[in-house]
Amino acid sequence: MVTGLSSGAALAEREAVLPPTFEVDDAVIADDDAEESDEIGGPISGFVCVIEYADAQGVVTERSIVCRRYELFNGAPRVGAICVQSKRYKLFQCARILEVTDAQTGESLGDGRFFEQFSIGAVLEGAHSWNTTPRRKEHIIAGLNVLCFMARCDGHWHDLEAEVITDFVCALWMRKGWEGDPPLDRIAAHARRLAPDGKVLRSAIREYAHSSTSAALLNRFVHRVVCADGVITAGEHQWVDTYASMMADAQRSDREMARGAG
Repeated sequence: MVTGLSSGAALAEREAVLPPTFEVDDAVIADDDAEESDEIGGPISGFVCVIEYADAQGVVTERSIVCRRYELFNGAPRVGAICVQSKRYKLFQCARILEVTDAQTGESLGDGRFFEQFSIGAVLEGAHSWNTTPRRKEHIIAGLNVLCFMARCDGHWHDLEAEVITDFVCALWMRKGWEGDPPLDRIAAHARRLAPDGKVLRSAIREYAHSSTSAALLNRFVHRVVCADGVITAGEHQWVDTYASMMADAQRSDREMARGAG
């Protein structure tokens, strides 16, 4: 264990960080700037998400937004929201929103059609099942959160790390003997948008601590993802040690609870 770093203090300092996927230019974020209406409210108000948005020239940018309203303008749906990066109220055409991600959970919610549920009487299909059960999907997402945290602890997101994360999904799927095939493109896209903080990391580790085989698999891929880009920083060393300590604590707590229940 690296001295001078307690897991509690480190987690308190760790913030969620989205990968620097795009170079962002405020001038191409939305087609229309607008003054915020006084008539803002309804179920969409306050919903925080990350969107991929294509402007009229096809330039794609990624933005965190705080939604304020959903409306139809000349028959075309659009979302009025506060853009976190520019700190301005903007209007985003739903037809140009390529993907929506819940900023709190990291859940991929689909494209701009997601916002149709905020129109009166609309009913939308639920999130993709990833060809498995909801409980298994939760287990996969927990593993993704751990690996994405470790991948980003150096402040960068590398394609080689993303490949290791995809390999983890395949290995987990085979180890568990789950039927069917994982939708790797969809899962990889979901992983790229995850921004786990310390609280999410701790919860995800507890999920894997319940199973010795799952924990062993995750441990192996934590080391693989850290080594994937060929450079291991001092900070990465510290986070590997912190992860190992947290996993050991979670497994010990799980054993104690099992003995108490028996």
